[in-house]
Amino acid sequence: MTKFWVILVSQLLSACGAGEADQVETLKVSDDEFVISLLAKGELRAAESTPIKPPPGSNDPRTISWLAPNFSTVREGEVIARFDVSNAERGALETGIELTKVDIQVMAKERELERLLSELGHELELVDIEKLMAEQFTIEDSLAYSRHEIIDATRNKELLEYRSGHLDNKKDRYSERQSAEVEVLGAVRATQETQNQQHRQQIDQSEVRAPHDGFLVYEKTWWGLQIDVGSTVFPGNKIASIPNLDRMEAVLKVLETEAVGLDEGQAVDLKIDSYPDRPLTGVVSSISATAAPIDRDSPVKYFTVIVALDKSDPEWITPDAQVRAEIHINRLDQAIAIPNQALFQDQSGDWVLVRSGRDLERRKVTLGLRGATRSQVTAGLEPGEEIALYPPDGK
Repeated sequence: MTKFWVILVSQLLSACGAGEADQVETLKVSDDEFVISLLAKGELRAAESTPIKPPPGSNDPRTISWLAPNFSTVREGEVIARFDVSNAERGALETGIELTKVDIQVMAKERELERLLSELGHELELVDIEKLMAEQFTIEDSLAYSRHEIIDATRNKELLEYRSGHLDNKKDRYSERQSAEVEVLGAVRATQETQNQQHRQQIDQSEVRAPHDGFLVYEKTWWGLQIDVGSTVFPGNKIASIPNLDRMEAVLKVLETEAVGLDEGQAVDLKIDSYPDRPLTGVVSSISATAAPIDRDSPVKYFTVIVALDKSDPEWITPDAQVRAEIHINRLDQAIAIPNQALFQDQSGDWVLVRSGRDLERRKVTLGLRGATRSQVTAGLEPGEEIALYPPDGK
């Protein structure tokens, strides 16, 4: 008999058909704490650090030949980096040879000038003697010399004066020309001397020593590649740093599309991947002005968010440690918040499907704070009501 009634009830229910509310999963809304948060990943670094850069010497790039181990403890005065000086040694040798060549050329020019001036000096001495003899020739009695002799004597004296002036001019021209050539060689020598000094300076300053005790951390390039032995760096580029472990901060990357509501001063909860049981807290201290890609092969852009940590401990809170963070965008002590998947929208506005018996009733709602997964409902719902998480089949 009992079996008969079970079959009968089952048939009646089948005949009536299940309601819309029975075809979907529903959620009972409540008035609870509502937190809009943003998840992000990043790494730790020191808020203050002493940069380690290549020593001065030239504007040429330099190649690292040795580095103290990353994350190693260094002492003041210890060598922490060395640079390859093979190119500098070769350059110093080549410029030294060029300097020797220039010095030989200058000496040759000076000796040539001395020879030419000596030859001109001898010629001038002979001319001066001839001029003296010509000046001593006097015509006291015109009847004692022929007319031609008088004319020749006068012309000879004028010729000697002209020749003397010509030799003096020639001497000046030689001196000016040789001076100009020596100046050109001097300019060449100055250039070679400068290059030689730069090479010598690179050789003499091929090591970098720790400015103080600390913890050595390798630098990373713009694209996240770590500087190491074999890396080529330019003057002024930071190759490493010695951080102040008493002030640590987290560098987070937040997707551009998820950064809605992100602002300075917001609270952050963090966990280091290697210490998940030791939670950390901090505050957003700065946000990059623009978003930028972090992978050269991907156009996806991220904002860089700096979080100042509330505590430090060099024993386990160390630079480059990978962290996961939850940034609290907003927090309400009491609010009706529902999953975004339960929200629907059309030209009339935002609405939800509210359970009414075994049916679903469409109801317009007013939204407040919006999060990535949940949104606040300020009007249209009451605590205890049930809403559909998705519409019935075919609706």
